[in-house]
Amino acid sequence: MAVRVIHETQVSPSPPLPSQPPHALSFIDSIWFLSSPVERLFFYDFPHPTSQFMNHHLPTFTTSLSLALHHFYPLCGTIRRSTASEDRIEIAYSDGNSVSITIAEFDGEDFRKLSGHDPRDVQILRLLVPKLPISADGGNTALAVQVTLFPNQGLCVAFAVNHAACDGLGSMQFIRAWARRAIDESEVPLLDRSLVRDTRSLQPKLMGTMRRYADLIAEHQHKQSTKPSRLVAATFILPGKEIDLLKKLVEERTAGSLHCSAFVVTCAYVWACLAKSRGQCGDTLMRFAFPVDWRSRMIPALSRNYFGNCLGCGMVEMRAEELTAEGGVEVAAVEIGRHIDGLRGQDVSVGLEMAMNKNEESAKSGVLSVSGSPKLRVYETDFGWGRPTKVELISIAGTGSMSLAESREVDGGLEIGMVMSVEDMAGFRARFETGRVHL
Repeated sequence: MAVRVIHETQVSPSPPLPSQPPHALSFIDSIWFLSSPVERLFFYDFPHPTSQFMNHHLPTFTTSLSLALHHFYPLCGTIRRSTASEDRIEIAYSDGNSVSITIAEFDGEDFRKLSGHDPRDVQILRLLVPKLPISADGGNTALAVQVTLFPNQGLCVAFAVNHAACDGLGSMQFIRAWARRAIDESEVPLLDRSLVRDTRSLQPKLMGTMRRYADLIAEHQHKQSTKPSRLVAATFILPGKEIDLLKKLVEERTAGSLHCSAFVVTCAYVWACLAKSRGQCGDTLMRFAFPVDWRSRMIPALSRNYFGNCLGCGMVEMRAEELTAEGGVEVAAVEIGRHIDGLRGQDVSVGLEMAMNKNEESAKSGVLSVSGSPKLRVYETDFGWGRPTKVELISIAGTGSMSLAESREVDGGLEIGMVMSVEDMAGFRARFETGRVHL
């Protein structure tokens, strides 16, 4: 199995854009400065030879990208430390900056298998992911794209996005504008990052904490790489009917007095299944962390078109014996729901500081976190080849997170992505499917 690069190109904004003043990253952006890129794969049916893509589709693909970049020009820029302050990070766009696009052919794997739900080798999936190049001035680039063709079968459009540039909502705002080849006035991104205020002067503390956390994550990833078991990625579906049953169980327990959504009960279910599959028991402290879009929670509220990071953090803790006991899913859902309800009126920095204070301990003892959201509507991304047959958030392989998206196939259902060893995946699958039977 191999990927052969057949074409590389650079795409700049169109119409051409002169150099822009650097944007100082907000304190929330800066948290992600040292993190790994967010890597998302979009698989599409494309039963045509490579030549048809190169001759008839690539020109439109790159032209529409250049038009989108005119509005989202920070994605062409360089993320770097400011010369004015060691603690200040900025994203700078200069005339001529561009985004790297790689076109490749894949040889040796069936497209249907690789874009399916069953366990797939993470090392093979990673062949589809572009590398974020280092800029000419030594800074970090914000975006790279790779299109991998499976001749006469399909193609994969893969994005690597520097998380300091934007969160998932921002990146999908850009990708959808690119795919539609147009952007109307109501969708123009809001680029003013000064709107996110560091009301508690947390940035220096958060930067220091994240440096230590990044070291711990790197140590964890190194240990994972030395283990003999290979990692696989698999996708699980929780149908809408089963989600409704879980919500009913939680609502009966709480008399409908708290936030109980598909997100809440799905996360609780996966958390409990994972704990059971790993044999967690007794007083072992289990942690679950999840991102919260804070745009509408800011004071004053930010437009949904704000382009940057505006994520708060929620974290709940439970003893393993509670999580794995009968009724543990409902208890976990209540804890998550109550925590979300408690965020109302809270400054975004409060939850972030709490999570940062526990990050080092969590990195050592383990925490299940969530990447992605069904609100991103990733399956609505149509570049002209129809809806994706599969969307994969492969960067969870480096974080130990679960991914979450709307289901493409099941009305009201959710897709859960997991990455773990072959043995652990088999154990998790058994718990996941057994639990569904007993709903």
